[in-house]
Amino acid sequence: MDRFGVELGKRDCMMIIGLFGEDSPLILALHNDLNEKGFGSCRSTQDLPRDQSQHLVFRKRRLPPDWESLREAGMVMVCIGEPVEPAVPFDLVLSPRQSEVEALANLNRLVRQNLTGSQRPSWDEYFMRIAQVASMRSNCIKRKVGAVVVKDRRIVSTGYNGTPRGTRNCNEGGCPRCSGLAASGTRLDECLCSHAEENAITQAAYHGTSVKDGCLYSTLSPCLMCAKMIINSGITEVVFNIGYPLNDSTFQLFEEAGITIREYRLI
Repeated sequence: MDRFGVELGKRDCMMIIGLFGEDSPLILALHNDLNEKGFGSCRSTQDLPRDQSQHLVFRKRRLPPDWESLREAGMVMVCIGEPVEPAVPFDLVLSPRQSEVEALANLNRLVRQNLTGSQRPSWDEYFMRIAQVASMRSNCIKRKVGAVVVKDRRIVSTGYNGTPRGTRNCNEGGCPRCSGLAASGTRLDECLCSHAEENAITQAAYHGTSVKDGCLYSTLSPCLMCAKMIINSGITEVVFNIGYPLNDSTFQLFEEAGITIREYRLI
């Protein structure tokens, strides 16, 4: 843990700070402070790696001609002095006459906001992405769906769609409806695959874990059958990524039962 309160060098998306301004004791102090906090140095746009494993500080006297591409790449841009180009959207402008203590405090505040704020997923994104990963385990050949049941921001159960435990997998010919490539909404009586929401609930029951008052995250909004299971299991909230084509009855039933349902789209 560094002085930002953040573990540097262990992030999927690393940070690049651009310091722009004439050489001065202040810009040198800012550069050195970032180096001490784990930022490597880079002096040329050609040296900027595509998949850097370390936070970097990029220092130039003037903005390069391709500054817009740096901005699009996520560079946090800091100007020390009066901006030559007023239209440039600097994240921070510091006066060269500003005290070093004040300038460092302003820069550290900006860096901390970028490290701990915008790049950290919300709880909805966190759990929905876990549901998305769970869907990768699905053996259904028509559609892969994942679900996660959460209580007090703790995962209590996961599920994905596929044929029942101990039977032949869907992708091995275990489900006649999927094997026959039935059109959406047809031959539902032939489908042997259990849905992701159903499996998340029954998996919890199998291990003696209550899902009462929990929240279910699913990559697809629940069908009517799963909706009835969700209501009777005591789950109080459902969050889905993509809407199921036939869910008007489902939403009406949830509303009547007092279940909160909302859409959260992963980008």
